[in-house]
Amino acid sequence: PRADSSETPADSARGPRRKDSLYVWTAPFDSASAKPIVESDNRVAGYVFTTDGKWVLLSESAAGTAHTYAVALDNPAIRHTIYRARGAQVGFNTGTFGGGNPRGGPDDEGFYNNPGSVVLRQQGSASAALVSSDGRSVFLEGTHFDRNPQNTAPRMFVDKVDLASGAKSRLFESDTAVYESNPVPVDDDFTRFVVTRETETVVPDQWLRERSTGKLTRLTENRDVTAEVTRLPRKLIQVTRADGYKFWVNVTLPQGYRAGTRLPGMFWFYPYEYTDQEQYDRTRRSFNKHKFPVTGPRSMEIMATQGYAVIQPDAPVFGAEGRLNDNYVPDLRNNLAAVIDELDRLAIIDRTRLGLGGHSYGAFSTVNALVNTPYFKAGIAGDGNYNRTLTPNGFQSERRDLWTARDTYLQMSPILYADRLQGALLMYHSMEDQNTGTDPINSIRLLHALQGMGKPAALYMYPYEDHGPLIQETLLDQWGRWVAWLDLYVKNAGKTAAPGEKVAAAGEVVPN
Repeated sequence: PRADSSETPADSARGPRRKDSLYVWTAPFDSASAKPIVESDNRVAGYVFTTDGKWVLLSESAAGTAHTYAVALDNPAIRHTIYRARGAQVGFNTGTFGGGNPRGGPDDEGFYNNPGSVVLRQQGSASAALVSSDGRSVFLEGTHFDRNPQNTAPRMFVDKVDLASGAKSRLFESDTAVYESNPVPVDDDFTRFVVTRETETVVPDQWLRERSTGKLTRLTENRDVTAEVTRLPRKLIQVTRADGYKFWVNVTLPQGYRAGTRLPGMFWFYPYEYTDQEQYDRTRRSFNKHKFPVTGPRSMEIMATQGYAVIQPDAPVFGAEGRLNDNYVPDLRNNLAAVIDELDRLAIIDRTRLGLGGHSYGAFSTVNALVNTPYFKAGIAGDGNYNRTLTPNGFQSERRDLWTARDTYLQMSPILYADRLQGALLMYHSMEDQNTGTDPINSIRLLHALQGMGKPAALYMYPYEDHGPLIQETLLDQWGRWVAWLDLYVKNAGKTAAPGEKVAAAGEVVPN
């Protein structure tokens, strides 16, 4: 039985808090055969038995501290601590138990001292904590991140923990030249284990590592099927806004790019909300310089193969707790201005030839940028919301309703300021979009508004698609239209049409 979510031992209004309890229920499965193993005043976040069935590991939390301990089934009165860690995540997490989340916790102490996760082994339909062949130890695996992750890559580790004493010994720690992850033991003592190895230029593969000798045997030969994109030159740049906030920007450049060449730029972004600089910086602690770049069928980096600098800024929005979006519009302007100024200073972009886009909340922010800034010749917005009065009970990190934060809702609704929109807007929307707040009517009504004012705009509705296109025919159609739109309005901005060349009208796309 599990008690309520309160972590306090008692509640003056309801009396003593019911304890969290773990029982073993054996045949013949009547009321008399259910025996309690553990009772706790704190909230038990999860439990798992060992592979030999002689121990159970439990994880509980109280006052921000995670406590993972072991109990022998033949002597359940004694709790053997595996670790205590402030701020660590507890419970099951993607096949692990205990430390779990590689971010470790909300503060630096919890994050940089992450004890790791108990290693599990699948047994039938359930998972159990791997126990050593002598039955005395379990194992922890995790990742330690450097305080300067831009220079030093994360290191995977494997520890062995004595169940009775809690004594810990390090069995393995990777170096920083290659990123290793997901260790899977081949035997009960971690003498051999399979690990994933990768770098920013080497595709992830599985290798068999022998701990005693360090010998590595390659098990898979994965291919980089999108080398035209993954091998493109990339830059990671930190920029500072006019108000002093700092954030990071990823820039992907065409193959063979020469420094000092100014390119047309295509922004692709998705803003997130933070209370302050420190909270934003926490999201960067798990940056991995050796992570192989992942390219999907909608990755905007593909535009770099068409001669664009592809710019993907973090675009943080800062606000007080409970009022995170009060600065949304000025922060949007400050973010984009800071990125453009820095890339202009580095002679990477031609600031007179810029486009931007995004999906879902990124689409919403794209239209807001076209309304509130003068920087962009064109935009691409997909599956977005453009009228916040249609989400009156909150959206994203906004927890206030429309009537409590009326001014914020209205200021963030770009359809109300569509007369100020600059640039040519291409929208796409999935006809079966079931995402809360992004009903296709948003795009339809915005198109009507823009067309009524004679502004260059287009909308393509894709059948049988939900929130985010997946079908091959849809994706190919999108890329053809996106490239044509950006080439017309961004790459060739200001050029006069050649004799006989048709120029796109509102609601129409003409491929090159």
